[in-house]
Amino acid sequence: MENNMMPGSALSSDLQLIRGELYAMLAYRLGRKKADIAGRLNLAADLYVDSLDWVEIEIGVAETFGVELKENDVASMQTVDDLLRFLVEALDAQRFNGK
Repeated sequence: MENNMMPGSALSSDLQLIRGELYAMLAYRLGRKKADIAGRLNLAADLYVDSLDWVEIEIGVAETFGVELKENDVASMQTVDDLLRFLVEALDAQRFNGK
């Protein structure tokens, strides 16, 4: 994922940190190695994420990032990069709103 995909968002170092934490959380929650997680991977087709896995991911996102995933957010996410993009936008909004 290139930084230019998210203008005005987290700095490059912040993006790398968020990506690293997200990949580690996904690996843990999905029982995989961190090296198996990549941005282009489709959550359902490549990582076999099902409804129970989404519950684990929602918990992991809340615990790791303090961000709540809602059903309509999840419905629009197909790839790991989609989830990363959502997190960056949510964290930027929190920062902007002073949370």
